[in-house]
Amino acid sequence: MSAERAKAILASDEFATQVRSAEQTYLNAGIHSVPAVIIDNKHLISGGQPVEVFEQALRQLGKKNAISA
Repeated sequence: MSAERAKAILASDEFATQVRSAEQTYLNAGIHSVPAVIIDNKHLISGGQPVEVFEQALRQLGKKNAISA
């Protein structure tokens, strides 16, 4: 994207509707801080978390998916 196009987008409301819609989607999902990670469109990990939190979440989801398969 050219610098001119980027400036034009920022100066307009061309994507305002799409941005507001995405913003509302994530607010409804419970995201009120960043960083926030959504796994499989169902599970939210909020805030800066150590790698162990992600590892534990992925292991639990893996076990859950293995059981339901």
